[in-house]
Amino acid sequence: MIRLVIAAVLTLATVAAATPAVDHARATRTDTMIEGTVDRLERAGARLAAGSDAIPTRRRAAVRRVSVRYPSESLTAARPAFLAVGGRPGGPGNRSVVAYALESSPTRRRTLSFPVPIRTPDGPVVFRDDGRYSVSIALVAEAGRPTLVVSRSESP
Repeated sequence: MIRLVIAAVLTLATVAAATPAVDHARATRTDTMIEGTVDRLERAGARLAAGSDAIPTRRRAAVRRVSVRYPSESLTAARPAFLAVGGRPGGPGNRSVVAYALESSPTRRRTLSFPVPIRTPDGPVVFRDDGRYSVSIALVAEAGRPTLVVSRSESP
């Protein structure tokens, strides 16, 4: 009986000691996944701006679509509270930044290195639900200047 109690106490102590490391690993994996998405957004915008001409209408503009995977909570990944392209949720948008936060951490920001300004017509493009999404980046001429218009695509 005493052996059983000692084994249970040691098991609980081991689990308690390992839990912070597991949580840190989950957060690190989610950060890595989001950073990969930001890298793909940057590459798509840079290639679009460098290799296409800006035209006045979005319907005929050169477009790139970038897949965004919003992770669900699991043993290997932490669930973000939000992921937003163009600024923080509820903010004005039109910023060259991706903001995100994990459930238990402050907001993190990563500046997008685009050669031209961006515009998010409906405010920041915000994701809060698990799943795969698609973001479209269109090169449009606004006031005679090339601008990358970022919006949520219809299909992933």
